[in-house]
Amino acid sequence: MKKYLFNIPVLIFLLILQLTIPIFFPSLKLIPDFILIYVVIRAIIFGAQDAMVYGAIGGLLQDVFITSFIGLFTPVKTAVTFLAALLSGRFFPENLLIPPLGVFLATIVHELLYLLLKDNYLFAADYLTLIKELILPLAALNALITFFVYLIYFFWERRDLSGQT
Repeated sequence: MKKYLFNIPVLIFLLILQLTIPIFFPSLKLIPDFILIYVVIRAIIFGAQDAMVYGAIGGLLQDVFITSFIGLFTPVKTAVTFLAALLSGRFFPENLLIPPLGVFLATIVHELLYLLLKDNYLFAADYLTLIKELILPLAALNALITFFVYLIYFFWERRDLSGQT
């Protein structure tokens, strides 16, 4: 229960951060999905059961505040979190490239599932153009952010309470 009381406000903060970026920078074409980054990192570090709960909560928050159709982000984020959790425990935590690579692939899967579930994009979209101009750059941006976030997390976890490494 204690971990939920900490992580749900983190998800709300990340959603607010994600929603305020277009307000302050209206010319940006790509807005990073901070909730996706957070739940995929949690899935890789802590496993599927923990992260899928946060994937569902984060997807529900995005459904409520971003889309007019509730139920689009919730199954997509939960499924992507489950797929990302397959990496959990299969690599050394010192490998700093696995989480960004996982987020890169998770972003591609997330956006493709989102496009497939969204009714008005199903038959009218040019998927090759969307992948080339939107999905791959967004995946690279999310992976870059993940690299720095995981680097900070990795070095933060290596410190003990006395402040020594």
